[in-house]
Amino acid sequence: MHKRVLGAVALLGLTGALVLRSAAPAGAHTMPALPVSVTLTSADLRRALSPMPALRFGRLKACVRVIRVNDGTRYQSVLGFGAAMTDSSAWLIWDELPARRRTSVFRDLFASSGIGLNYVRVPIGASDFTAGGVPYTYDDLPAGQTDPTLTHFSVAHDQAYILPALRAMLRLNPRTDVLATAWSVPGWMKANDALSNPTWGAGQVLPAEEPVAAEYYTRFIQAYAHAGVPVSAITPGNELGWTTEYPGMALDNAPGFITGQLLPALRAAGLPTRVYDLDGSGFSSETQYLAAHPSYRAAIAGTAVHCYAGLEQMSQLHAANPGGSLIESECSPGIVNYPTPEIAIASLRNWARAVELWNLALDPHGGPKQHAPGCARCSGLVTINERTHHAALNANYYQLGQVSKFVRRGAVRIASDRWVSDYASNTTINYGVTPGLDNVALRNPDGSKVLIAYNNSPHPIRFQVAWHGQAFIYTLGAHGTVTFTWP
Repeated sequence: MHKRVLGAVALLGLTGALVLRSAAPAGAHTMPALPVSVTLTSADLRRALSPMPALRFGRLKACVRVIRVNDGTRYQSVLGFGAAMTDSSAWLIWDELPARRRTSVFRDLFASSGIGLNYVRVPIGASDFTAGGVPYTYDDLPAGQTDPTLTHFSVAHDQAYILPALRAMLRLNPRTDVLATAWSVPGWMKANDALSNPTWGAGQVLPAEEPVAAEYYTRFIQAYAHAGVPVSAITPGNELGWTTEYPGMALDNAPGFITGQLLPALRAAGLPTRVYDLDGSGFSSETQYLAAHPSYRAAIAGTAVHCYAGLEQMSQLHAANPGGSLIESECSPGIVNYPTPEIAIASLRNWARAVELWNLALDPHGGPKQHAPGCARCSGLVTINERTHHAALNANYYQLGQVSKFVRRGAVRIASDRWVSDYASNTTINYGVTPGLDNVALRNPDGSKVLIAYNNSPHPIRFQVAWHGQAFIYTLGAHGTVTFTWP
């Protein structure tokens, strides 16, 4: 009877990856030893989306902790990954880079040869990140004046660099989804006749102006479509009620605004734009409302959430509205308790269908932005120096790319063992993921499997990945991110 020799143990790369090759006893039915592609980003970026020597599935080894992947258990499908094209990001990329470098940055971000981002958030008017540091909307008037018919509405401000940047993005990936969000409607629609919301409720949208606000959003979507930038989805506002000196607002009854004003205005205009609610971190009240209002759950596409009170609470939202989509619409590297790989992994494990970081591009000082209390340590995916006109891809870029480059739209999350856990105390301080090795597994539409692992600890971690009775072994360095793919 033919005998096979047990395969050798190979030491691969700087990571100390090990692979065992073996065969079942003679006469047993065995699966071919499938190859596993490996891509690594190390903490020091000496390896940055770097292809590593391939592995192969072999015999499951005793005494090495196992992540078991089960593609028979499936969860949510994936829409995509991205970040926000704020005024600042668009200006830095479009106006502050030479044409060749600008083209290169767009390819790095949106092309399949780069990291293939395909879900981008766009402010409706100014956020706190504006190139000139001056807030604006599309119908600003002197104090005391109003424009109930939106006669003065215009997106002319965006024609200089925001719309050209978005069109360049869409030329590289026409299927990119655009999620639009207003930080503030025009001041004349609000109680304080200003764009800020400096105290609780000061920037309340006047109830009588809510129909006009819905029409304002509709005009924006129509204007962007006319300019070649279709808007796939919209939310009623960013972090509604949060006190800000930069643009912000409050809505007395956001669900009532969505169902009574916004959705009817969009549908009357023939727009199929999806509407997500919340777009903030107020999970507790949101969960209760969704659970108690089935007709509202049926009206909205789902809920957009921010990570600033913990990502685990998305699972509570999913339980309250299992038929709705969850979008992680904002999480800013530099100010949160999640490293970028963990933002993606924990979001996906808590039912997110899309994962978005904050700014696509910022300067070396984390700007430009309005000089008001806000995001003091935010960082983008690309760092662009206005003085030297140089662009550098940073850790956020490579770490998000470990997911976005390999997980296709329509991929489905599948089961895999998790050794760490989420925690959150419903505050903006105490939340995160416990130290250790985290991971998420997905099945792409072509049937290929993807497993992304992140070592959120100060020490290397040795583990094996098991699938359909076979396994491979790997050692991942501290704060490293690795992506495995196999047929």
